[in-house]
Amino acid sequence: MTALDWVALLPAVIVLAAGLLVVAADVFLPSRGDRPGVSLVLLGFGGLGAAGFLLVQRLLAGRRAIEALGGSLVLDDLACLLSLAIVASTALLLLVANADTRRRNVAYGEYYGLVLACASAMMMLVASGDLLMIFLNLEILSIALYVLTGITRRNPRANEAAVKYLVTGAFATGFQLFGVALLYGATGSIRLAEIGAWLAAVGPTPLFETGLGLLIVGFAFKIGAVPFHMWVPDVYEGAPTTTTAFMSVTVKAAALGALIRVLLIAAPSHPELWADLMVAISIATMIAGNLIAIRQTSVKRMLAFSSIAHTGYALVALAAMQGTDGTFSAEAAATALFYLLAYSFMTFGAFIVLVYVGHEVKVEGRPPEWQDAEHIDDLAGLGSRRPWAAFAMTLFLVSLGGIPPTAGFFGKFLVFSEAVAQGHVWLAVIGVLASLVSMFYYLRVVVAMYMMPSVAADEQPEGSIAWAVGLSAAATLLLGIVPGRFVEWASRSIDLL
Repeated sequence: MTALDWVALLPAVIVLAAGLLVVAADVFLPSRGDRPGVSLVLLGFGGLGAAGFLLVQRLLAGRRAIEALGGSLVLDDLACLLSLAIVASTALLLLVANADTRRRNVAYGEYYGLVLACASAMMMLVASGDLLMIFLNLEILSIALYVLTGITRRNPRANEAAVKYLVTGAFATGFQLFGVALLYGATGSIRLAEIGAWLAAVGPTPLFETGLGLLIVGFAFKIGAVPFHMWVPDVYEGAPTTTTAFMSVTVKAAALGALIRVLLIAAPSHPELWADLMVAISIATMIAGNLIAIRQTSVKRMLAFSSIAHTGYALVALAAMQGTDGTFSAEAAATALFYLLAYSFMTFGAFIVLVYVGHEVKVEGRPPEWQDAEHIDDLAGLGSRRPWAAFAMTLFLVSLGGIPPTAGFFGKFLVFSEAVAQGHVWLAVIGVLASLVSMFYYLRVVVAMYMMPSVAADEQPEGSIAWAVGLSAAATLLLGIVPGRFVEWASRSIDLL
């Protein structure tokens, strides 16, 4: 281990160390009401703040990439930008988690430690420079998420969701590991740069094509792309809403970031191997996600299918990396990065509003249980009960639908513009039509909040959750109104690859 190795590892190591400190502090700190929870949150914020400072410093300075562990880990602008999104989402989650874990009677240290370990693995995933590092970090974050999904042990829905996630996740792991083995057998290397050099010199072989296809299938499972999306609605609905918000944002950003690195470094010389597959998956994902979301009466399940549809929009950018005239455009990947940033805050905020307006449910013979808002009826009349929460939810929903001046509009504008520029006009048209369809089920929630009588129980809002909602709303507007610096970072990170 050299000094440069430690510099490249430092942001992820700081977050992991904060997670270990949180677990240790939970054991040794005396229990005094919610004070241990606050102390653990502050420890987590300290680690995330230090890591975020280092990442922003590197992005502002435009420093060259640092390779660690012989090239297995690369701290470049791509890794810094996506790691910053992961750090921001994790910080917002910790802001919510103190109140949520207390309500659900979940151990503070256990929850925070798993969240920070998961975030550390995601940060290393987006910086992974070889296939083995990608596989290991995917498994670390997946195992942590399996536990977080079922962490409310007495909730049958959470237990069912955790088992489904575990089974489908193991299935995806099999595809991915088999793909890694075939790529190693074809090229004799697991390093992305060496695989790319081999492909440029030798050309594709059936063994290579099969391995790359299986690897992409594994990533498609992780990001919830059609037809590998079957786990998403059940897991998102059954998991605690805070966990759902976290996994819907960070897993998608980390896995898509790793996929972009694989395609741009290991297979840029022959985009025809994967471009048509990206086109097919993106079309199926946009159409299926939006059409099935129309039928949902559960807002939480509707947002799950919305998340699937947004995966399709991001994949449009990856499909546009190969133009219809055969030209290759890495700039399209930059639009996908910005879209992931925009998606992170608007989706996280929408889920956290459901936590903010939750309430206790009395069950005969048992202590009261906490229930987040899930159905449209739970949000009916919210405009009169909690006007600012209804406004924030409206902002998130119109951003998800792509209405200006929000982050969602600018993200979709960049993605579809790049698709048109590369000759994929019909792909952009399908994306725009899918976005129009999505406005139906987004506006249905808005109508319920402002035009339907209230039937839900009184909410018991928490100030920390309100802060998380407010910060997410501010970021959603900021990325839509002044996106220039973030677009510049996204473009530079792709150019440097």
